[in-house]
Amino acid sequence: MLKKFVSSLLAVLLIAGCSAGTDGEMVLNHKPVAEMADGLVQTLGMSELKEVKERVMYGMFFETRKDAEDNFVTDGRVYRGEDKNADTVGVFETTDKDQCIEYLNRYLETQKANSQMYSPEEVFKIDNAILETSKDGSVVVLVISSEIEKAQTAVNELLK
Repeated sequence: MLKKFVSSLLAVLLIAGCSAGTDGEMVLNHKPVAEMADGLVQTLGMSELKEVKERVMYGMFFETRKDAEDNFVTDGRVYRGEDKNADTVGVFETTDKDQCIEYLNRYLETQKANSQMYSPEEVFKIDNAILETSKDGSVVVLVISSEIEKAQTAVNELLK
């Protein structure tokens, strides 16, 4: 009962980050990506995930550094599982959504190849990873979870 209440409360808080645009559509109020990622982790009940250091995130996902001239990710927060657990929550602010998605797809391919060899039970989650962008293309969200429907709902609510 308490979990349902907390989940509902978090969903309401995520929705509160949205407002009506000039044409009546819902637009994302650009909350910090850290706040968005933290909210997803809590909503999805993935508190066992560990935050990835910023410099590691840029290298692992985008093969760059934050201060690189050609960097297209201006901010990001990632949480990952440890020891053969593919669970991941990542929220990225970007100036080039297509390039960001391309790199995240490369990451997923690499994770899948590694999991096929070392932890095949994780392949299903990686194959069904959620990779969505905000309507304006400035935010990209990646979620790898065994609870695909719950994760998709949470991401849709976040990016409304």
